[in-house]
Amino acid sequence: MIQTIIKGYLTGLILSLSFGAGFFSLLHASIEQGYKKGLLVALGMVLSDLFFVTLCIFGASFVENQIKELDTEIRIVGFIALIILGISTFLKKANDPEAGHVQPRGNLIYIMKGVMLNTINPFTILFWLGLAAFVKSSMPNMLEVVVFFSVTLGAMFFNQFIICYSANKVKHLLSVQKQQLLNHIIGVVFVIVAFVLVWPVVQKII
Repeated sequence: MIQTIIKGYLTGLILSLSFGAGFFSLLHASIEQGYKKGLLVALGMVLSDLFFVTLCIFGASFVENQIKELDTEIRIVGFIALIILGISTFLKKANDPEAGHVQPRGNLIYIMKGVMLNTINPFTILFWLGLAAFVKSSMPNMLEVVVFFSVTLGAMFFNQFIICYSANKVKHLLSVQKQQLLNHIIGVVFVIVAFVLVWPVVQKII
């Protein structure tokens, strides 16, 4: 069981350091609105992962078939959502911390943003499908499988907390101009991820 916990933590650590759209989104939220808002984005991502993990453990074959059937639709919806998010982030004006006029937003918005960024990415469900199949075949019982994924998701959230907290701490080092540049970089990242996501659909057409 100790080995299962260690493997779960290491898996969660690696996943929390993956530089995808969700990673940049929680960084952006932490710098702009504080680490608690970034943590809400992380919470949304983990809730989405929990949903996918549960599906993959108890209904892997059904999920795999549905993903194959809806792959094109999922990619198109994800592309549109990421393009909108990328453009809005790119055009967004940075907040001046000394001006004290940061516009607060509801907590649910940040949670849903995390859920959305994770859910629209078909690579997420495909990754969990592959990992679930491997873990179920290599571990002796369902208890260890549940412990492994529980520790993995817990480790992801814990490490994302550290990332959010650290990002908020360096906020005072960023001038308004640097925060604006960060908005531009993150906006471009979202757009790039959108085109990577939709490229298989484009290849089918051409």
